[in-house]
Amino acid sequence: MFKKLIIIFSSIFMALIAFEIFLEYSPFEYGTSPVEYDSKIGMWHKKNHTGYAIRSCYKTKYIFDSKGLPKSIYKYDNNKKDVILLGDSFIEAIMVKNRFIIHNALAKEFNNKYNFLNYGLSRTGPTQQFAILKDKVDLNNTRYVIQFIQLEGDLMDVDSKNFNALERPEVSVVFDSLDKYRVIPPRSKTFIDNIQDKLGDYQIYFFIKKLLYYVKDQVSHKKRKVTEDKSDVKPKIDLSKNWLYIKGAIHQINKYIKSINKNIEYKLIVRSNNEENKMILKKFLKDENIKYIFLDDTAKSMGIKLTTFKCDGHWTDQTHLNIAKIIKDTNLIK
Repeated sequence: MFKKLIIIFSSIFMALIAFEIFLEYSPFEYGTSPVEYDSKIGMWHKKNHTGYAIRSCYKTKYIFDSKGLPKSIYKYDNNKKDVILLGDSFIEAIMVKNRFIIHNALAKEFNNKYNFLNYGLSRTGPTQQFAILKDKVDLNNTRYVIQFIQLEGDLMDVDSKNFNALERPEVSVVFDSLDKYRVIPPRSKTFIDNIQDKLGDYQIYFFIKKLLYYVKDQVSHKKRKVTEDKSDVKPKIDLSKNWLYIKGAIHQINKYIKSINKNIEYKLIVRSNNEENKMILKKFLKDENIKYIFLDDTAKSMGIKLTTFKCDGHWTDQTHLNIAKIIKDTNLIK
């Protein structure tokens, strides 16, 4: 019996190795994971790491530095002020060639006037970015903090109930009011997290996750169909709590920045296609005295196109260059 078990496990192990080799040298390669477990944030980029972001419409080499930030094309200069960039996968932008990612595009647009530091992280919203700012960023040499917000998506993502159970752990911030909040740290590292971190260095990791997502989506689809069959009336979603979390995160980021240095300027670049949401946020930012632009509206008024990759909707290399130009021409950074 013991001999049979050894044969079975050995066969499985050899099959996995063979499949990994097949994925790496075939058109079906997925790339490896760019992140690992982080006790404060939940996940953070691997430090001093290079890998490939691979989808049907791109295969791009990404590079993270010793802090786990997308690598800058210029050496850090202590004599220059910092510009901190916060955002999600659109800012992290591992699918964009490194020299074109927004922090490097801005560095070239401003002739290397500042140290542009990219703290973008995939699958984060304003609340997680508040935690990133407090845990990861040294603001003592900072002149600007620029945060990119995708309003409609972030309105849903700020609620921890909407976190995907298959994703890695995430820090969350719960707001009772603009000035009263609790930070809920990510769960402690588990055996599964250790396995994910180990598998994350191999192509098979994304294959397994894709398989799990497929099974989950099939189950969810069946549940949705049963619900839709029972009733065609869709209940209106109450977003009051979500709005509190968005506003609370912005308010606390602004408050925290000013507590470090009153001369730091905090500005928002907002993506939104919902006029009602724009009006709500616009009123709040006016009350908070926070400067902002609505990116799509501004780009349209300037005759600039913001193109995306067809396979996943992220901004292309040229769009990052265009956004850097918009930031400069609108004097968000001077």
